Amino acid sequence: MDTLINALVAVGTLAVAILAIWGARIRSVLAPPMLVIEPHNLSGDPTELRRVDQPQGQGNRVLYFHLKVVNKRPWLPVENCSVFLRGLSRRGPDGMFHPVQMHVPLQYVWAPAEITPPTVTLTKEQVLDFGHLIEGADKFVPVLYSYSHNFQGTVGRGEALRYQLEVRGSNFSSKRYQVFEVAWDGNWSYIPTDMEQHLRIREIEF
Repeated sequence: MDTLINALVAVGTLAVAILAIWGARIRSVLAPPMLVIEPHNLSGDPTELRRVDQPQGQGNRVLYFHLKVVNKRPWLPVENCSVFLRGLSRRGPDGMFHPVQMHVPLQYVWAPAEITPPTVTLTKEQVLDFGHLIEGADKFVPVLYSYSHNFQGTVGRGEALRYQLEVRGSNFSSKRYQVFEVAWDGNWSYIPTDMEQHLRIREIEF
């Protein structure tokens, strides 16, 4: 009996030591991080774009549209987290969506852009600048840190585009892309409830 007790104590001590050293890795294998992109503000957040030397109220009026990345397992933070645009498809005259050439993934901007770095440690959730539409402009533009010279990911009047998004981190990578469709009829309003009738954003489930 003493031998059995000593063996159990030794096993318990070893288990505690293993958990202390590799506990996070073991948890990540048994129950890995789970990040999903969800709608956050699809009717538009009214603000203005202005230079530093411009007084308030004299900039260009703009509506920003937001998504958010949610950590469904907040006890497993994801480090160096970022969201990438991995693919595009545009609605053709036949009503079907066809792939748009895009060779390099492009990174989305976390919100608020002024104070949030390109990568974050995501514990609960983080808002993402998905796109914006400036008053007087003729295109919805996704908010990215950079754009390729032949970028074709803007949505004009009467157009619809589907964006394939991927979440990445040091200890996480999306198993599948999430797809969000943007369709715009060409009308603009600074009132979000009105704008929601003209620019529609919805997730496409496959």
